[in-house]
This record gives sequence, C-alpha cells and structure tokens, in this order.
Amino acid sequence: MSLIPIRGNMLGIALFVIAGLLAGLLSLVFKLPNASAMIGIGLFLLVIDLLIRAASRSKKGWLFQHKLGSYLFFVPVWVLGIIVVIVNVVSGRR
Repeated sequence: MSLIPIRGNMLGIALFVIAGLLAGLLSLVFKLPNASAMIGIGLFLLVIDLLIRAASRSKKGWLFQHKLGSYLFFVPVWVLGIIVVIVNVVSGRR
C-alpha cells in the first residue's frame, strides 16, 4: 500500500500541522464540540493565509498564486479554511 504524497509548500503544510495541534487543544483541553473547534480551525486557516497573502497584494494574482501564500495540492489554504467552516456550520445544525 502506498501513501498519497502531500503536495504543497512548506507554509501550507506547517499551517495544517499547527491547525491539527490547535484542533486537539480545543477539543481535548477546552472540551469544545467538534463543529465549534473545526469552525475555529477553518477561521484560523482563512485569516492566517490571507494575512500572509496581503503582504504581496501589489503583485498580480496575489490571492490565488501558490508562490505568494500557502497551498495544499492546488488549492490555497484560505479556500480550504472556508470549506472547513461551511462544512462544520452545516453539520452543526443537524
């Protein structure tokens, strides 16, 4: 069995490692429900990546270009943050 390699830059991988540690902290230590913790993680990913990209906003394509921020596979991390928030808001309402 072979593992699927993670494609992205080091910043994107580092953000997801930090997000995983924060998710554990929020869920295990602060006993937050999973949906609440994951919404916080999604917002963390969204804000941090947009702050990093904002430093390069004078360059063309600053919002989506993988060289100007963090990304995993072909998606900017801020987009993944939005997806995490939406999925957990919808699942939290059930």
